[in-house]
Amino acid sequence: MKRYGEEFTLTQELMDTIASYMDDEKRESVHFELAPCEPEKFLKRYLELDPDFEELLDNEFGIEV
Repeated sequence: MKRYGEEFTLTQELMDTIASYMDDEKRESVHFELAPCEPEKFLKRYLELDPDFEELLDNEFGIEV
């Protein structure tokens, strides 16, 4: 996973901010399925359910998965 072209580790704090942009129903589904888990694992699973969200990650947070 990269942010602004550099390798980085997704923190829980940033994940909490990203989660506010997610579809509630899909986010809760992933939470029910995986929690507790690492933020990166959660995000990758969410993207399987909502692939268009990857564009928002890039545009708003500079994150490439």
